[in-house]
Amino acid sequence: MTALGLAAALLWLLIMKGLTGPAWAQSLSLGGDGDSGPVQIEAAESLEWRSEERQYVARGDAVIRRDDLEVRADILRASYRELAEGGTEIYRASAEGRVEIETGGGRAQADLAVYDLDQNVVVLTGDDLQLESDDGVVAAEDSLEYWLDRQLAVARGGASVTRDDDRVSGDILTGEFVEDDEGQLRLSVVSAVGNVLILTAEDRASGDQAVYDLSTNIASLSGNVRLTRGDNHLNGDFAEVNLDTGVSRLLAQPGGGRVRGLLAPGDEGGDNRF
Repeated sequence: MTALGLAAALLWLLIMKGLTGPAWAQSLSLGGDGDSGPVQIEAAESLEWRSEERQYVARGDAVIRRDDLEVRADILRASYRELAEGGTEIYRASAEGRVEIETGGGRAQADLAVYDLDQNVVVLTGDDLQLESDDGVVAAEDSLEYWLDRQLAVARGGASVTRDDDRVSGDILTGEFVEDDEGQLRLSVVSAVGNVLILTAEDRASGDQAVYDLSTNIASLSGNVRLTRGDNHLNGDFAEVNLDTGVSRLLAQPGGGRVRGLLAPGDEGGDNRF
């Protein structure tokens, strides 16, 4: 599971069927759905059922675990509402303060993680937002969102995706997920908007927008494109950067326009050539 999918899956632990009424505050091991192990909750300070506020709260180095999934935070909180037909439902779950989310597939860290069940979206915020998985490292300055129904992730504010020596950054990054042969969600395509920058071991490419296909490892840029390698500069409307081969192609506007370049002389076999 990817790190963004991981965040959603872990906060789902707060929505187990047994997580209703005073039983949550009385038990440290809740029944699961039959396919997984029990949900375990522990906290250094308290486990509370706040009936007037309609909340369940775990305080003080609170941890919730199930199988290889774990959420750790200063406070774990779940808000519920009464249903007209009777019973209750949880509509919001959060992990607050020094949030760490881990599983066998990755790790996430944030100051606050909120799961809005009505919109089915998980939002991570904080000063050091980071998600680590086999797909790479996703970071952002403002927020990281995962929309479960749409299998869509959004990173806002100085957002970036780093894989090995390659990095794609922009004001807003949108990641699309697909299910692989093993039924796991994997990051498939990343779209970047605003101040887009792609860095490889040799090249630097910038533009207004970009689409990065992880299956081909090719990034397509558009709008005020500039390719730089050493002292060489190419400017145009569109470009393709192959992050596997290191080959960059500058393309003119269809039906008109020209590509432009400034090539500096260099030694044969040097690194300042496209």
